[in-house]
Amino acid sequence: MATTRFISMHIGKGKSIAKSIKGRTDYAKNPDKTDGGRLVSSFGCNARIVDSEFLLAKRQYAAITGRQIRKHDVLAYQIRQSFKPGEVTPEEANKIGYELAIRFTKDKHAFIVATHIDKAHIFTTILFLIPLHWIAPGNSVIFSVPAKPSEG
Repeated sequence: MATTRFISMHIGKGKSIAKSIKGRTDYAKNPDKTDGGRLVSSFGCNARIVDSEFLLAKRQYAAITGRQIRKHDVLAYQIRQSFKPGEVTPEEANKIGYELAIRFTKDKHAFIVATHIDKAHIFTTILFLIPLHWIAPGNSVIFSVPAKPSEG
């Protein structure tokens, strides 16, 4: 059984929003940890440029709503699943992570799933940007970027 942890990601100390997002996505997609990128999958975004797509969504949100990101705001979220050695194959871990992300985001939010195999245990990182639609007071949608299955 996997151990699962939910983590909110904030702006890194002394970093810009763009560098913070890029640092987190680059670490998750690290080819040395993901078998050359083979163990990276995505939904609603292109895993190769996910940092740019997440940053664009944040900027669009700011432009439409007028609300700027502050120092302590959440940039994105991460779910980390750790598996015991031998419990699953890397491919199974990635599939489990992908299925969890689909259920968790209800097919409405873009995400990447990166499975790391550089340690004795396998772990999967799911990064997603919420919201890709924002709900205003009164439950009206004020901004929407629909997620669609990606090819990469």
